[in-house]
Amino acid sequence: MLEYLHVIFWFVFIEMLGLISMPLAGITGNQLADRGYSAARTLGIVLFTYLAWILSYVWGFNRSTILVSVLLLCLMSGIVYRKQRALPEKKILLSNELVFAAGFFFFLLVRIYLPEIYRHEKFMDFAFLNAVMRTFSFPPADPWFAGGSLEFYYYFGYLSVGVPGKLFSVEPSMLFNLAIALTFALSFNLLFGFGYNLTHGKIKYGILTAVSVILLGNLQGLKEFISMYFTRETATMGYYWSSSRVIPYTINEFPYFSFIHGDLHSHMLAIPFQLLVLAFLLSVYLRKDSNQVFESMLALLIFSISLGFLFPSNSWDFPIYLGLTFAVILAFYYGHYIRSKSLSRSITSFLGTIFAVFIFSLLPYLPFYLSFKPQAAGGFDFVPPELRTTIGEFLILFSLFLFLTFSFLITRLESRRKTQYFILWIGIAAFLARERAISLLVILLPLLALSLYSFLKNLSERSGSGFVSLLIAAAAFIALFCEIIFLDDPISGSFARMNTVFKFYMHLWIFLAIAASYSFYQLYFRYRALPENSFPENSLPTSRVYGKKVWTVSLMLLVLSCSVFPVVATFTRIEDMNAKPTLDGMEYMKELDRWDYDAIKWIQENIKGTPVILEASSDESSYHYTSRVSANTGLPTVIGWTRHERFWGRDDEEIRTRLEDVNTIYTTSSKKKALELMNKYNISYVYIGQLERQMYDVKTDKFEDESYFELVYQDSVQIYKVKKEL
Repeated sequence: MLEYLHVIFWFVFIEMLGLISMPLAGITGNQLADRGYSAARTLGIVLFTYLAWILSYVWGFNRSTILVSVLLLCLMSGIVYRKQRALPEKKILLSNELVFAAGFFFFLLVRIYLPEIYRHEKFMDFAFLNAVMRTFSFPPADPWFAGGSLEFYYYFGYLSVGVPGKLFSVEPSMLFNLAIALTFALSFNLLFGFGYNLTHGKIKYGILTAVSVILLGNLQGLKEFISMYFTRETATMGYYWSSSRVIPYTINEFPYFSFIHGDLHSHMLAIPFQLLVLAFLLSVYLRKDSNQVFESMLALLIFSISLGFLFPSNSWDFPIYLGLTFAVILAFYYGHYIRSKSLSRSITSFLGTIFAVFIFSLLPYLPFYLSFKPQAAGGFDFVPPELRTTIGEFLILFSLFLFLTFSFLITRLESRRKTQYFILWIGIAAFLARERAISLLVILLPLLALSLYSFLKNLSERSGSGFVSLLIAAAAFIALFCEIIFLDDPISGSFARMNTVFKFYMHLWIFLAIAASYSFYQLYFRYRALPENSFPENSLPTSRVYGKKVWTVSLMLLVLSCSVFPVVATFTRIEDMNAKPTLDGMEYMKELDRWDYDAIKWIQENIKGTPVILEASSDESSYHYTSRVSANTGLPTVIGWTRHERFWGRDDEEIRTRLEDVNTIYTTSSKKKALELMNKYNISYVYIGQLERQMYDVKTDKFEDESYFELVYQDSVQIYKVKKEL
């Protein structure tokens, strides 16, 4: 009951962060219909996490530092509120509170039935979360490479949930599931706000946008449903899996897959932070009749820190949103030029603003960059023709969104001549697709041309339509990029572009889904009330009675088809896992290995700091039960999941040496040899459980010498503490 009391305090604190940060969100989001309130919680988490992190370089990462961070955030917000006293309306407050609470408790219920922190890469995510919560300084220790640190990884996503978790002493095995529910709820709330703001305060379109982005699936969900329940084919990885593997040799996740899959990966944790920046960019885009992009220096800092937070959370996001920032600020100063007719002044102001945003998005995170040493990427390479995405695969992923966005963009053409030019452009795109062996050009070039035309057409007005057109153009550009270039990482051969598609297609989904929701809003209001004879002959086919019916039926079929995945995936995942309902992600271990569960709980309660603990490992350790002690406690071990450590850039020979040394420590009868190797890796504890006895011929006699070892835990699992060196 005490553990669940901590959870209640944690949730109340998250709610308070939203209220505390409301004035700060209002400064940067002052052009939005909700005055940025839908972004307030996420902004509060960003600022609170940043303050705790930066202050830890002075006082260390502890609860006192975190409390000081809360007080500083309250002080800043209080000063802003005292000056402006501008708060959202009660309707906005109530609707956002209900949306956030509904999203949180819905997915918390899902997590209660899918609680296990086991299988796939959950051990890796849990190891990082535990390492962040245990650390006293940054970067945290690498839990799977004793003596190393997470200088190769973007860990701020884990930090964003670890900081409030540490403040309220929430059990990490509960915090893991809370973090997924929180990420879902923050994203749902931000997307609700996005739809609400784009439609000037229409709640139902806020809900439509949130549902479209977060809850819908792709057409593969329907195909898999038919295969499993009508043709009776067996899905090897469960019903939901194939929807993320539509393009061969890649991963094409989308939000609901990521949430239902339940790996606490950085790309999922970063979704609300992306949407936070996107919300502020919308506010900037809608800002008119002003000579400055930002109302004040504080607004510039808040935006820049939010943008800068993306890189240490999930570095792949930063260049995408930096590019969007560039485009939005360029659009702002184009409007400034139209009004002032001063080209030199507009260019100077544009360059100065871009420079300021860039500097203030990087400079506050300088300690992170000084220690950041990524080794997984080695430049770029070109995608071979045989690995490119086919039109069919792309349509399985994005048919619904493409249907709505193309429908919306075509209505922006407005004249027969422009429509004829567009048809000609489709022919050119088809020719280029054949000549360059990039089949997606048939879709992407027309989409890019239409969206850029719509964006440029809207520059003087800068309304929601223009911003959505920019998102569509960005999506088309990203998709085209993925067909030409991939990031050259340690994964080679047919899977060479797996991570490029994996990371960037999430942006593709978010941009197109937001755009599709807005497109429906525009089309619905444009055509629902007008009589048939009021439409020009060359307008969208929906303006004619039969075309309109075909369009409506097509849309309904696509929506229903994309709704199959979330419903079936949720129930089949729960049925397949067949777990005891709980919030504790370690509960499964009671049946799998009760002795490990008890011993790990003892470690969590009794061992402080980050001493090195020895446990079993092997060259085939990745994705298996090995490294379960380091994963569930955050204590660094000599060597953990080897495949992952190699991918992160660790030397292969060093990994092999560590595996041999672990084997020697367990199997040697020589106390001297064992202690020499323990000293080499600064080992403080030796863990001997059922897995160690299965993998090694463990010689325990050497640990009986009480001059050097102390038996601190005795059951079927034994834990020895190294008292002193030889």
